[in-house]
Amino acid sequence: MDKNSYVSKNKKIPYRIIEGEAVLVDVDRGEVIHLNSVGAGIWDFIGEKTKIGDIANHICEKFDIENDAAAIDVLEFVSSLNEKGFVKIV
Repeated sequence: MDKNSYVSKNKKIPYRIIEGEAVLVDVDRGEVIHLNSVGAGIWDFIGEKTKIGDIANHICEKFDIENDAAAIDVLEFVSSLNEKGFVKIV
């Protein structure tokens, strides 16, 4: 997986804002992930098939983060979500 890979959301994973906090819920496994503002920004930006490099660029613009740092963080976050089945690399 790299900046040229594409990612899509697992459609079975609900995303909610609960008391001001963004959360992802895997109902089948009973797992909940709490997202900070950057994680929520990444999740919101992921569409049917979104290029990881485009997500990093979006995060750079939205949070005023350097591109290299954003790319590393996005890759780590997406990799973590992929391992847990919250997203798919397509």
